[in-house]
Amino acid sequence: MKTKNTLSHADNPSPFSAEIAANRYVAFVDILGFGKQVLENFDDIFETYQELVENITVLTGNPKDINFQILSDAFLVSSASFRALVKAIQALHMHTLFSNCLVRGGVGFGKHLQVNKDDNFYVLSQALVQAVQVEKNIKFPCVALHDSIEISKEWWNPNIHPTIRGLSYFEGIRLITPFNIMWGQSAKMRVSILADTYPEYRDKYNWFLRLYEATFSGDPLVPVKLSGSQGS
Repeated sequence: MKTKNTLSHADNPSPFSAEIAANRYVAFVDILGFGKQVLENFDDIFETYQELVENITVLTGNPKDINFQILSDAFLVSSASFRALVKAIQALHMHTLFSNCLVRGGVGFGKHLQVNKDDNFYVLSQALVQAVQVEKNIKFPCVALHDSIEISKEWWNPNIHPTIRGLSYFEGIRLITPFNIMWGQSAKMRVSILADTYPEYRDKYNWFLRLYEATFSGDPLVPVKLSGSQGS
């Protein structure tokens, strides 16, 4: 027997009731070492974090193209456009390194449902699961693509510099190029200083520096085998 206090679905509809899952590219990106600093030095790191968030908000200029969610030391970035996502991640690399931070993450593609309702945030996503899988397994400071994502050959044009193309294939990893035509030498200098300051993470910094050298060496950084039709 239904009591007065029982709410029907009509009284309290599901947050997903008016939403339809759609294929999207989703990146899950973690700021390396930031969580530890939050735990150990919250008050001092707050100012850095505030500056970082203010810089990153410039990436949300067109909400039709890109969606950002900031979860403490991690970012959830989604878009129906692969090109828009690549540009956003390249900018994210630059802005986090302004604050002397490197990032690590993954990109997935698949059905994605995201809802903001009544100050609550709900996500059900194939693409996010893939992105988190990559982030957990990747060992280096980069944002790599899930193996299931097919990228068209046009993205791997060897005559286009990796910083302009936005994608690189380095040491067996398909990744979003962390540099751009205006952000290369400065990135190298910052990471070189970080490598000396935090020698316990030198292997990660050295990997990033190797990627820099390869990117600006003239190597096109494209995979030998090119296939697929997604990534428009």
